[in-house]
Amino acid sequence: MLEKVRDILSKYTKTGRDYITESAVLTADLGLSSFDVVSIVTEFEDEFDIEIPDRDIRKMVTVSDILAYLKEKI
Repeated sequence: MLEKVRDILSKYTKTGRDYITESAVLTADLGLSSFDVVSIVTEFEDEFDIEIPDRDIRKMVTVSDILAYLKEKI
């Protein structure tokens, strides 16, 4: 699952794929804007066939948060 998440995140960040680690902070480490995060969540919804409520997006601060959320929902 990490590889799929990395694939999606790498489309939105200018940092190298190697910097997309589980401890990476989406905004600070990967340089993502809040708009980027919303776009990424849309891709996660499509890729994993789930719906992510807006209130849950705020919980996604690190790559690890995303992985934990997706593992819980799929």
